[in-house]
Amino acid sequence: AVVSTQSTGQSRVFASSLNVKEAPILTQQIACDNLVTKLSLIEAQYDVELEQQCRDWIGTVTGEPFPEGSFQEALKDGILLCSLMNKLVPGSIPRVNKNSKFAFKQMENINFFLNVASQNLGVYDTELFQTVDLYEGTNMTQVLNGITAVARFARRDNKDLPPLGPDLSAKNPRNFDEATLNKGNSIVGMQAGGFKGANQEGMTFGRPRAL
Repeated sequence: AVVSTQSTGQSRVFASSLNVKEAPILTQQIACDNLVTKLSLIEAQYDVELEQQCRDWIGTVTGEPFPEGSFQEALKDGILLCSLMNKLVPGSIPRVNKNSKFAFKQMENINFFLNVASQNLGVYDTELFQTVDLYEGTNMTQVLNGITAVARFARRDNKDLPPLGPDLSAKNPRNFDEATLNKGNSIVGMQAGGFKGANQEGMTFGRPRAL
Protein backbone atom coordinates (compact mmCIF):
# COMPACT_ATOMS: atom_id res chain seq x y z
CA ALA A 1 0.00 0.00 0.00
CA VAL A 2 1.32 3.43 -0.91
CA VAL A 3 0.23 6.66 0.74
CA SER A 4 1.24 10.05 -0.67
CA THR A 5 1.19 13.25 1.37
CA GLN A 6 2.18 16.83 0.59
CA SER A 7 4.47 18.49 3.14
CA THR A 8 6.49 21.72 2.71
CA GLY A 9 5.98 21.62 -1.02
CA GLN A 10 7.52 18.19 -1.59
CA SER A 11 6.00 14.76 -2.01
CA ARG A 12 6.69 12.25 0.74
CA VAL A 13 5.85 8.68 -0.02
CA PHE A 14 5.43 5.98 2.55
CA ALA A 15 5.27 2.35 1.47
CA SER A 16 4.44 -0.60 3.69
CA SER A 17 4.84 -2.95 0.75
CA LEU A 18 6.08 -1.76 -2.64
CA ASN A 19 6.35 -3.84 -5.80
CA VAL A 20 9.82 -3.53 -7.34
CA LYS A 21 8.29 -2.81 -10.76
CA GLU A 22 6.38 0.17 -9.31
CA ALA A 23 9.49 1.81 -7.83
CA PRO A 24 10.79 3.52 -11.03
CA ILE A 25 7.33 4.88 -11.82
CA LEU A 26 6.98 6.19 -8.29
CA THR A 27 10.42 7.81 -8.44
CA GLN A 28 9.57 9.51 -11.74
CA GLN A 29 6.32 10.82 -10.30
CA ILE A 30 8.14 12.35 -7.32
CA ALA A 31 10.69 13.96 -9.64
CA CYS A 32 7.91 15.41 -11.80
CA ASP A 33 6.08 16.77 -8.76
CA ASN A 34 9.27 18.44 -7.50
CA LEU A 35 10.01 19.93 -10.93
CA VAL A 36 6.48 21.34 -11.24
CA THR A 37 6.79 22.89 -7.78
CA LYS A 38 10.18 24.43 -8.63
CA LEU A 39 8.94 25.86 -11.94
CA SER A 40 5.86 27.29 -10.21
CA LEU A 41 8.05 29.10 -7.68
CA ILE A 42 10.28 30.50 -10.44
CA GLU A 43 7.26 31.67 -12.44
CA ALA A 44 5.81 33.38 -9.37
CA GLN A 45 9.01 35.46 -9.06
CA TYR A 46 8.96 36.62 -12.69
CA ASP A 47 8.99 40.40 -13.02
CA VAL A 48 7.00 41.56 -16.06
CA GLU A 49 8.02 45.17 -15.50
CA LEU A 50 11.71 44.21 -15.50
CA GLU A 51 11.14 42.26 -18.71
CA GLN A 52 9.83 45.42 -20.39
CA GLN A 53 12.83 47.37 -19.12
CA CYS A 54 15.14 44.72 -20.62
CA ARG A 55 13.25 44.89 -23.92
CA ASP A 56 13.63 48.68 -24.04
CA TRP A 57 17.30 48.55 -23.04
CA ILE A 58 18.24 45.92 -25.63
CA GLY A 59 16.37 47.84 -28.32
CA THR A 60 18.14 51.09 -27.41
CA VAL A 61 21.62 49.52 -27.37
CA THR A 62 21.21 47.57 -30.60
CA GLY A 63 19.40 50.41 -32.36
CA GLU A 64 16.62 48.08 -33.47
CA PRO A 65 13.12 47.64 -32.04
CA PHE A 66 12.81 44.60 -29.84
CA PRO A 67 10.73 41.89 -31.57
CA GLU A 68 7.09 41.55 -30.61
CA GLY A 69 5.83 38.42 -28.91
CA SER A 70 7.44 36.16 -26.35
CA PHE A 71 10.58 37.48 -24.66
CA GLN A 72 12.03 33.97 -24.54
CA GLU A 73 11.32 33.25 -28.20
CA ALA A 74 12.96 36.52 -29.25
CA LEU A 75 16.21 35.59 -27.48
CA LYS A 76 16.12 31.80 -27.84
CA ASP A 77 18.31 31.53 -30.96
CA GLY A 78 20.96 33.79 -29.39
CA ILE A 79 21.29 36.02 -32.46
CA LEU A 80 19.90 39.11 -30.75
CA LEU A 81 22.09 38.48 -27.70
CA CYS A 82 25.18 38.28 -29.93
CA SER A 83 24.17 41.51 -31.65
CA LEU A 84 23.76 43.14 -28.23
CA MET A 85 27.17 41.94 -27.04
CA ASN A 86 28.89 43.16 -30.21
CA LYS A 87 27.48 46.62 -29.43
CA LEU A 88 28.72 46.46 -25.84
CA VAL A 89 32.09 44.91 -26.72
CA PRO A 90 32.73 45.58 -30.44
CA GLY A 91 34.05 42.58 -32.34
CA SER A 92 33.78 40.25 -29.34
CA ILE A 93 31.65 37.70 -31.25
CA PRO A 94 32.96 37.61 -34.84
CA ARG A 95 31.06 34.48 -35.86
CA VAL A 96 27.32 34.26 -35.18
CA ASN A 97 25.21 31.29 -36.24
CA LYS A 98 22.42 32.96 -38.22
CA ASN A 99 19.35 31.40 -39.81
CA SER A 100 20.13 28.02 -38.24
CA LYS A 101 17.33 25.75 -37.06
CA PHE A 102 19.73 23.42 -35.27
CA ALA A 103 19.40 23.57 -31.50
CA PHE A 104 23.13 23.21 -30.84
CA LYS A 105 23.89 26.18 -33.11
CA GLN A 106 21.38 28.38 -31.35
CA MET A 107 22.66 27.29 -27.95
CA GLU A 108 26.19 28.04 -29.14
CA ASN A 109 25.14 31.64 -29.81
CA ILE A 110 23.87 31.91 -26.24
CA ASN A 111 27.17 30.50 -24.99
CA PHE A 112 29.07 33.12 -27.02
CA PHE A 113 27.10 35.83 -25.21
CA LEU A 114 27.67 34.30 -21.77
CA ASN A 115 31.39 33.75 -22.32
CA VAL A 116 32.02 37.35 -23.38
CA ALA A 117 29.92 38.63 -20.48
CA SER A 118 32.05 36.64 -18.06
CA GLN A 119 35.51 37.00 -19.59
CA ASN A 120 35.39 40.48 -21.16
CA LEU A 121 32.93 42.37 -18.97
CA GLY A 122 33.75 40.53 -15.76
CA VAL A 123 30.18 39.56 -14.87
CA TYR A 124 30.17 36.96 -12.09
CA ASP A 125 29.02 33.50 -13.16
CA THR A 126 26.56 33.49 -10.26
CA GLU A 127 24.77 36.49 -11.78
CA LEU A 128 24.50 35.00 -15.26
CA PHE A 129 22.05 32.34 -16.45
CA GLN A 130 22.60 28.89 -17.86
CA THR A 131 22.08 28.24 -21.57
CA VAL A 132 19.14 25.93 -20.90
CA ASP A 133 17.50 28.55 -18.66
CA LEU A 134 16.89 30.59 -21.79
CA TYR A 135 16.72 28.00 -24.54
CA GLU A 136 14.19 25.80 -22.73
CA GLY A 137 12.59 28.70 -20.87
CA THR A 138 12.98 26.96 -17.52
CA ASN A 139 14.27 29.98 -15.58
CA MET A 140 13.49 33.23 -17.31
CA THR A 141 13.76 35.08 -13.99
CA GLN A 142 17.48 34.34 -13.97
CA VAL A 143 17.70 35.42 -17.62
CA LEU A 144 16.35 38.84 -16.63
CA ASN A 145 18.82 39.01 -13.75
CA GLY A 146 21.66 38.05 -16.07
CA ILE A 147 20.83 40.75 -18.60
CA THR A 148 20.63 43.43 -15.90
CA ALA A 149 24.00 42.24 -14.57
CA VAL A 150 25.49 42.59 -18.05
CA ALA A 151 24.11 46.13 -18.24
CA ARG A 152 25.67 47.07 -14.87
CA PHE A 153 29.12 45.78 -15.77
CA ALA A 154 29.01 47.29 -19.26
CA ARG A 155 28.21 50.74 -17.83
CA ARG A 156 31.17 50.45 -15.47
CA ASP A 157 33.47 51.08 -18.44
CA ASN A 158 31.09 53.07 -20.64
CA LYS A 159 28.80 55.55 -18.91
CA ASP A 160 27.35 56.58 -22.28
CA LEU A 161 25.32 53.37 -22.33
CA PRO A 162 21.72 53.64 -21.11
CA PRO A 163 21.20 52.41 -17.55
CA LEU A 164 19.28 49.28 -16.65
CA GLY A 165 18.76 49.13 -12.92
CA PRO A 166 21.32 50.45 -10.41
CA ASP A 167 24.96 50.89 -11.38
CA LEU A 168 27.78 48.98 -9.74
CA SER A 169 28.97 50.50 -6.50
CA ALA A 170 32.28 52.33 -6.83
CA LYS A 171 35.24 51.70 -4.56
CA ASN A 172 35.93 54.44 -2.01
CA PRO A 173 39.01 53.36 -0.05
CA ARG A 174 40.03 55.18 3.14
CA ASN A 175 43.74 55.66 3.82
CA PHE A 176 44.64 56.75 7.37
CA ASP A 177 48.14 57.53 8.57
CA GLU A 178 49.70 55.69 11.50
CA ALA A 179 49.02 58.53 13.96
CA THR A 180 45.30 58.54 13.18
CA LEU A 181 45.07 54.77 13.53
CA ASN A 182 46.86 54.88 16.91
CA LYS A 183 44.34 57.38 18.31
CA GLY A 184 41.72 54.66 18.30
CA ASN A 185 43.75 52.60 20.76
CA SER A 186 43.21 55.13 23.55
CA ILE A 187 39.42 55.39 23.19
CA VAL A 188 37.24 53.37 25.53
CA GLY A 189 33.92 52.54 23.99
CA MET A 190 30.63 52.94 25.83
CA GLN A 191 30.18 49.19 25.62
CA ALA A 192 32.99 48.82 28.17
CA GLY A 193 30.59 49.70 31.01
CA GLY A 194 31.49 53.26 31.83
CA PHE A 195 33.06 56.32 30.26
CA LYS A 196 33.27 59.94 31.38
CA GLY A 197 31.15 59.26 34.45
CA ALA A 198 28.51 57.24 32.63
CA ASN A 199 27.19 54.33 34.68
CA GLN A 200 24.11 52.18 35.15
CA GLU A 201 22.66 54.22 38.00
CA GLY A 202 18.89 54.59 37.73
CA MET A 203 18.50 51.72 35.31
CA THR A 204 15.81 49.18 36.22
CA PHE A 205 14.58 46.04 34.56
CA GLY A 206 10.84 45.68 35.12
CA ARG A 207 8.89 46.08 38.32
CA PRO A 208 9.90 44.44 41.62
CA ARG A 209 8.21 41.17 42.41
CA ALA A 210 5.15 41.60 44.64
CA LEU A 211 5.00 39.14 47.56
